[in-house]
Amino acid sequence: MKDDSVIELTNVTKTFGTTKAVNAISLRLLPGEVYGFLGPNGAGKTTTIRMIMDFIRPTQGEISLFGKNNKNGMSYALSNTGFLSADNALYANWTAIQHIECAENLKGGSSDAHKLAKQFGLKLNAQYRHLSSGNKQKLALILALMHRPKLLVLDEPTRGLDPLLQQELYDILHDFKKSGGSIFMSSHNLSEVQKVCDRIGIIRGGKMVASETIDSLRKRSTHEVTVQFAKPFNISGFGAKNIEIKHSTDTHLVAHIQGDLNPFLSKISRHQVSDIEINHVSLEEMFMRFYQ
Repeated sequence: MKDDSVIELTNVTKTFGTTKAVNAISLRLLPGEVYGFLGPNGAGKTTTIRMIMDFIRPTQGEISLFGKNNKNGMSYALSNTGFLSADNALYANWTAIQHIECAENLKGGSSDAHKLAKQFGLKLNAQYRHLSSGNKQKLALILALMHRPKLLVLDEPTRGLDPLLQQELYDILHDFKKSGGSIFMSSHNLSEVQKVCDRIGIIRGGKMVASETIDSLRKRSTHEVTVQFAKPFNISGFGAKNIEIKHSTDTHLVAHIQGDLNPFLSKISRHQVSDIEINHVSLEEMFMRFYQ
């Protein structure tokens, strides 16, 4: 375990019966970093987060927060961690302010709860059972953020929030990072990952299939080229290692090209072209390649 890691997982496996929900995954979250943890439903994201929070223990491997693990004490680490569950279940008959006062009594000291409630536009006197799904999410976020933790562990943080409140949350997370905080978040929202995260890890079938910086993904320089030919053309002339044909007809071609575009454009120039369009492949498309 490296002392500078905020979160570190080393060959972590979690087995339920004969099923390996998480299979020998390793990852690190560094100070001041936002790490996006991505994967399809059932990939092992929530199981991993529950192990990070010490709700369940790994079958094999080791997990540490701020250099502490469950062998040498995680109470300090967890006391400096704000957590948001993907499936919040708070006290139905309590109001928002009762939840906040309970958290303040348990943790002690001052909190930013009222400031956050004002930012989110959350009324504090309504019972939890009467809140909309969006307002329930706002309350859960306030409880995670209110004591100014050093680490945030967020499972699908923008679930149920409208676009304006999503942007408000992005601004809050940006300020949290700017103040030195670290964030580990799972998400299905790829555009939010691109806005918020420094690095991403992709889990599929319980295994880590990629760990990349957002910058490295952007620098892969994958282009989508759509060409309309004036006359029928021979598709066999466009084969190459860096070219993936996504769609073609006798006079139409859509291809993804990694790296240098010039050899492909040279091939196109041998034909009569009526239209051409060149775009960067979206980050979502890059992630889908890992998923598949």
